[in-house]
Amino acid sequence: MVTRRVHIRPPGVKTGSTVGPFGPFRGTLGIHWVLGSIAVGLVIVLAGSWFMFREPGPPFERVESFTIEDVAPGTAREAFAGIFLGRSEDGQAFAVLEPPNCPLEVVTDGYVDCAERAYALDGTGRTSSLSSVPFQIHRDDIYIDTSVSE
Repeated sequence: MVTRRVHIRPPGVKTGSTVGPFGPFRGTLGIHWVLGSIAVGLVIVLAGSWFMFREPGPPFERVESFTIEDVAPGTAREAFAGIFLGRSEDGQAFAVLEPPNCPLEVVTDGYVDCAERAYALDGTGRTSSLSSVPFQIHRDDIYIDTSVSE
């Protein structure tokens, strides 16, 4: 029994014709296709870089008193009222929110609240954890979402 073999070829290419190194459509594409693809590529690169490298907008606020380089690894500082920024020993930054009606105190390698509960720099504790706060670092400046503390 003979089965028919399915041939898939682009439109306009006849059986037995040779296809060049750029495919069968190389004769129909003009310089406008090249310029158009370059223009679209530039638009995509510029739009992507604008979204990736722009300064964060509201609800993020810039910490005016210090930059990320001012916070040494293994320490923490108060960025805004009730919002603390700490860096672990490996340099990872964490922003945490102090509990309501229980102020935090910065100690070596973490925080202690009014009930003497200890927390690590990332806000984890033995029995409970501190709420984390969204933040972004843009050109060594720290931008923290202050809407979570309201």
